[in-house]
Amino acid sequence: MIVVFTGGDELEDNDETLDDYLGRDCPEPLKEVLALCENRCVLFDNKTKDERKRFAQVQHLLSLVNKVISQNCGQPYIDELFVELKEGARKLRKKQREVDSSEGYSELQRLQFKQQMQQTYDEQLKRITEMVETKLKEATARLEQQLLEEQAARLKAEEKARLAQKRSDEEIRNLQEHLEKAREELRKREENRCAIL
Repeated sequence: MIVVFTGGDELEDNDETLDDYLGRDCPEPLKEVLALCENRCVLFDNKTKDERKRFAQVQHLLSLVNKVISQNCGQPYIDELFVELKEGARKLRKKQREVDSSEGYSELQRLQFKQQMQQTYDEQLKRITEMVETKLKEATARLEQQLLEEQAARLKAEEKARLAQKRSDEEIRNLQEHLEKAREELRKREENRCAIL
């Protein structure tokens, strides 16, 4: 998947890049979509009159398309769900043409065919639903795992910072004690020097 953003002219007017915008105002669902498509995105300035800029935008999109094709062994990405639906629809159309073109079918046979088509449709819908649910569960599990890892990393970083602060506080306290001892020793030396004179 490639995400195509429009409104590049508005970002240019505000001296912003797409990365600036996404870093500041990107909603979580969009971040998830961008992560799922490996951050493949293109920003289009629809209002530009500059032919070179238009050409560059289209070339960037086409280069991403070529990248997707090369990652999929020379084929554009085709979801197995789409392939299954397309094949099922082709078979149903063929069967429908057979029934429609042939006068030899009785009303009962036509009714049976409609029931068979409905049953096939229901089965496909059920399989699609199951596949979508499975993909959603996988995506949810992956995102939950990522969240747990990020939380663990944050807690670890907070613990390191707390320990570093504790060590720093101890070092400061030790330095203050040494400084105080040095001042005390210096004061005693001054008193001894004055007593000898």
